[in-house]
Amino acid sequence: LALITYCSSRILPSLRQLFPKLLHLVLPGGLMFFLRYMQSAELWFTMKASLVLGALVSPWNQFKMLCTNGIFSVLLWHAYEFIAKNWFTAHSRSLEFWTRVLPIYISYKATQFKVRTLDDAGRDKVWAKKHHWGGQKIFELCTNLRGFYLKDGQFLGSRADFMPNAWVDQLAKLQDRVPPIAFHHIEREVCEAYSVNNPYQLFRRIDRTPLASATIAQVHRAWLFDDRKVVVKAQYLDQERLCALDLKNLRRLAEFLQATDFKFFDLVSVVEEFENQMPLEFDFVREATMMLEIKNNLAKAGLYPNTVYIPHVERHFISKKVLVIDFVDGTRIDDVRTLKAWGISPRSVIEALGEAYGQMMLLDAVFHADPHSGNIIIMPDGRPALIDFGNVKRISDETRRGLCAFYLAMANEDVIRTGMCLFALGIEIDIDPTDPKLLETASIYANGLLDTRPLPDGVEIDPFSSKSPLKNSPIKKFPPELFMVLRMMGLLRSLCVAANVEFAMSKAFEKYAMRGLCMPVKHGKTLFPAPSITDRALCSLKHILWKSQ
Repeated sequence: LALITYCSSRILPSLRQLFPKLLHLVLPGGLMFFLRYMQSAELWFTMKASLVLGALVSPWNQFKMLCTNGIFSVLLWHAYEFIAKNWFTAHSRSLEFWTRVLPIYISYKATQFKVRTLDDAGRDKVWAKKHHWGGQKIFELCTNLRGFYLKDGQFLGSRADFMPNAWVDQLAKLQDRVPPIAFHHIEREVCEAYSVNNPYQLFRRIDRTPLASATIAQVHRAWLFDDRKVVVKAQYLDQERLCALDLKNLRRLAEFLQATDFKFFDLVSVVEEFENQMPLEFDFVREATMMLEIKNNLAKAGLYPNTVYIPHVERHFISKKVLVIDFVDGTRIDDVRTLKAWGISPRSVIEALGEAYGQMMLLDAVFHADPHSGNIIIMPDGRPALIDFGNVKRISDETRRGLCAFYLAMANEDVIRTGMCLFALGIEIDIDPTDPKLLETASIYANGLLDTRPLPDGVEIDPFSSKSPLKNSPIKKFPPELFMVLRMMGLLRSLCVAANVEFAMSKAFEKYAMRGLCMPVKHGKTLFPAPSITDRALCSLKHILWKSQ
């Protein structure tokens, strides 16, 4: 730093003669960004060193402008931070996001340039170190800013098949181990929601230590006056406004990345779907309604409560920002030791989830869209319990029929029909239409994105991998309505990985897909007609054989 500062002081006069106005603007801004990027202790050590060096370097007049601008920049930055955090929080939050994201992006671009001349072993070593650093930085961003960034981090942390292992190790902590907020904030939300002076007017006892901290709410265990154990889910203060702002920042980031480095996927459509879906998560009255609707649908199908369990909602405790439901005792699907002690096969849990999601998505057209390991509790009797119905997706009838045709083709391993259904759903791949491997490539995408069966040898969906088909044939367009299906299937795949179970959800979906296609068309014509009687009989026979195996 001393060498750079000394050299800058020597060339400063000539630079000022060439670019007087430009240097006057760029130098303070550059110093502000550089000093902001450093830790606060290092920042002040740097300024002290600059002052000492400035006093020693001759002539002083050549160096005075650099030091003056540096000190002024630091003072101006701290003054701006103080004003922004107290009076312009939205602007401060956006600035905080970009000052954290840009160094990560620049560092990754520099590493991308650095590894070009290295062999495979050297490249892997450099990337492993960079991913470890990047995972820590993203984790810090998510936990410090919270808001919608937590939900993004949760999703990325659950995709061991899609993200670098170092990122997954860090971001997996966000599933249910987010740093909690102080209990008095939750206490205030509960009192405001139910118009009471303190929560002990409603509950005999409430734990001050949370069971879990999630994206928009925190969960505490409590006991009613009849000694029933319940869970209190309360929103964080002002979280809805922050998440709306976060989505605006993520849209700008998605537009930038899609235009530069991430051309292999339609990131903007993903953000659009979150913009439509996210406001619904802040309405706990809707969440309770969706919870009851899905429970009734599964009960009519004979899947609730024998195959899967959904906790009861305390109807007299339903409010927009606080929700009370029955406490469900159990463990996570990745807690192998406990499951083994209880005599529970992880495969049976995955099969039960396959039955439930086949019914929800392909017959009822409304499904729980957030099945990460923190939202699936394995009960002592082996049943999976679905919790947190904030993210529930309702799809159109034509999309439901399209998914039925798609999963029917996937279950039968019909490569041609799978590719045709993928395109009929509105997914566009940047590939030559005359390529003879067009439908084969489409079926690989279908397997990696919308099913849980193992990928073919030598194929990876990880965009950072050289073996990923996304490198050569990027996805140009992905319908926003399908993103929650993509997200749900990605999370189900991560559950299979966590349980160490190889399982094809398309096989579990097959009978539901056949029944879904046989349902009457609701609105006019359809691209996905009902199958023949022969096909239906063959499907039923195949499903019986598959279950017996």
